[in-house]
Amino acid sequence: MTIEQSVSSAASTVATEYPILSVTIDGLKTALNVNLPVSLGIIVGILAIFFLIKLAWAGLKGFHAEEITIKDPLTGTEVKIRASYEDKKVAHKIWTELVTRKAALPFQRDKDLIIEVYDSWYALFQCVREQIAAIPIEKLQGREKADIEKLVDISTRVLNEGLRPHLTEWQAKFRAWYDIARTNEKCRSPQDIQREFPQYDQLVSSIEEVNKNLNAFACELKKIVRT
Repeated sequence: MTIEQSVSSAASTVATEYPILSVTIDGLKTALNVNLPVSLGIIVGILAIFFLIKLAWAGLKGFHAEEITIKDPLTGTEVKIRASYEDKKVAHKIWTELVTRKAALPFQRDKDLIIEVYDSWYALFQCVREQIAAIPIEKLQGREKADIEKLVDISTRVLNEGLRPHLTEWQAKFRAWYDIARTNEKCRSPQDIQREFPQYDQLVSSIEEVNKNLNAFACELKKIVRT
């Protein structure tokens, strides 16, 4: 092989370089040029379109949702909500907790146990707290964030103003009395024993009022779940 052939062969194997960015200065004008291979340019373009669609969807999410009116069971105040995915998810879990336990069911004096009602209310407290804590508020924007905050406000008010005052006044007092009474009256049914509580009528009337408010709350949540 001649020297000329060797040089020609080496030159033919040199990789071709494509500068991605280049700057052109023409007098007072400066131009920034982006040079991408066709295949890479297509990929970048597809990713850009996907990103824009995602932003648009985030902005429109909930826009077409039906606007419903729900009522605060304690104050009677009405608020309008467009039920987004987050609204429905939170509402469904709290609603399920209410309707599948004794929390929102009418108290039956001849059948229900006060202790079980208190246990149900405790589970409801836990459920609502967990659902509120799990809401990705930092990821929500605009109307969606405002609507979920309305639902959170009503839920926390039902707990703090509808449930907590009864528990503060009655729960510890009744549980202490019931534990002693049950030990001394092993042959009697729990329903018969609890009716001997000195303030039974006053206590149960308060339970019935709380459950009525919880039932009203469940009905409002059902509106969100079923939209």
